Amino acid sequence: MLLLAGPGTGKTYRLAKRLKYLIDEKGVSPEDITVITFTSAAAQNMRERISDESNAELYLELLRQPKRICTMHSLGFNIIRENADRLAIQDELEVINDDYLRSLLIGDAAQLANHRRETSEETIACRQSGGCTHDASLKCQICDKYKEIMRICAAIDYDEQILLACDLLRREPAVLEKYRKASTHLLVDEYQDINSAQHELIRLLSQGNLSGLFVVGDDDQSIYSWRGGSPEYIRNFAACFGENAQIVPLLHSFRCHKNVLEGSFGVVEKHDPQRLPKGQFTYRQEEGPKIAIHSTPTDEKEAREVRKIIQRVLPAQDVLVLFPNRQFSAAIMKELRSAKIPFTAPAVIPGAGLPLISKLADWISNPTDSLSLRRVLDSVIESPALGIPSHRARKPEKKEEREAALHQVARLWESILEGRTGSLWEAIAQVRDSSDLLRKVHAALQELLDNAGDGTSLEQVLASIAKHLHPWRKSADFLSEAGSWVEAFSYTNQMSQRASVRLMTFQTAKGLEAKVVCVIGLEDGIIPREGPEVDKAEQARLLFVSMTRAKNELHLFHARKRSSYVVQRSIYGTGSQPDLSRSTFLNAIDKQFLDPVYHRY
Repeated sequence: MLLLAGPGTGKTYRLAKRLKYLIDEKGVSPEDITVITFTSAAAQNMRERISDESNAELYLELLRQPKRICTMHSLGFNIIRENADRLAIQDELEVINDDYLRSLLIGDAAQLANHRRETSEETIACRQSGGCTHDASLKCQICDKYKEIMRICAAIDYDEQILLACDLLRREPAVLEKYRKASTHLLVDEYQDINSAQHELIRLLSQGNLSGLFVVGDDDQSIYSWRGGSPEYIRNFAACFGENAQIVPLLHSFRCHKNVLEGSFGVVEKHDPQRLPKGQFTYRQEEGPKIAIHSTPTDEKEAREVRKIIQRVLPAQDVLVLFPNRQFSAAIMKELRSAKIPFTAPAVIPGAGLPLISKLADWISNPTDSLSLRRVLDSVIESPALGIPSHRARKPEKKEEREAALHQVARLWESILEGRTGSLWEAIAQVRDSSDLLRKVHAALQELLDNAGDGTSLEQVLASIAKHLHPWRKSADFLSEAGSWVEAFSYTNQMSQRASVRLMTFQTAKGLEAKVVCVIGLEDGIIPREGPEVDKAEQARLLFVSMTRAKNELHLFHARKRSSYVVQRSIYGTGSQPDLSRSTFLNAIDKQFLDPVYHRY
């Protein structure tokens, strides 16, 4: 069964109710139930729901709760860890979530396979999509080398948690049967966000138990194509799982009132013709304010109007402010701080300098940590003292010079893979005299290692870091990053203890709700983005998700002028009139649900 659960239709409640029904009324053992959520927070929320003794409708005693309420990736990781011997990998695996480090390693793998680093891009995209079918192609050759590097470092990456689990289940019938028994009833949340590998894991676990497959999702909320997610899996549910597959839409909105939801539907109905039909909705709260579309002269005025709305509704109502990317939030945060309005914003790593020094510390404490050293080595290579052309180089001869230098680094893995050395540091030491580049690299790393001793002054440590790693181009960059870290972990956290205002990007707001929602940055070129590769239907779904966070008031903002640093492009022509125009998506909202507001200077 697929429950088509639109925004605010109670999908988490339905999943929890299904659990209660299976265990209490059908006598299903909790050991035979697996619940897959999209995020760890959703898994925790589900656990809290069924552990709330005050809610008899959903409550299950601890010993009668399924052990497996987890994300897809954690389920895959547990399958791998419990069967490490069958995969010929170590029990203690490190999971690499660093996309930059992964790109470095896949680039190394490309060169080890005798190809240019740039050819690794297809391999990266393939692994993210999860649609891996091994063949003799270039991308698979690179992938094989990459996996060799990861295994010798006792590591897997984020995507491999599912890819490896699927590979194991396909190859080992006895293992597959074990996990199928534990998933006799398989409940899956956010089904619209799965990619090819996740779909394969669900298919493997549910074969033979299709009557126990119960998934919840909404193709109108599929917004993760950048990591392989596709609405096609939910749209093809019946075709995939057979003639007995049932699709049941949930048509009562507990969150949005009619103006918000019906107005939002216009955006996806016009721009996503492949969407599944839902039917006529009913509402817990039928009436509510119309959707306000604000046209503001500048982004500064936009920020002031958002602040006024927040001041008007606090403390009776909470507020969610949504924007396309973090640059759009600067003016909003400035207004809120000046008005002493507490708010929360997603945690952001303010810069790359301090995380780099953290990786250096990891390597210094354990010189056999090849993955941390590879990240440090990348910064050493980029040091002006080594004279390697920048990755920004465009002249063919400079690009070739850089490719050749990085090939020397990539080949360091060969001695580890062939068992001649035990770590990247040993490999560098072994071949340091084979080239001027490697001699300089070894000297720089040795100095960093020597200066980490207890007898070395802080000044010497900082001097060697500045000399060889260049974590900041100038002192102002260091001061700015340090200040940003302090602000991120002190001011915002202290203010957020009593905050009813949350700032989020469109992508991160999924699953949230608020009485009042303000969506800013709704201009053409921002949403929908420009370019032939842009999926306009997904962009429409992204706006739909943002709009349907609102329980009461929904305010949509577009600016007639916006700072160039925010949109990161030149937006003005030769005349005085800006090139900004409101998003074409706004034209799809039926006027009966709208209240346009024009703001002058």
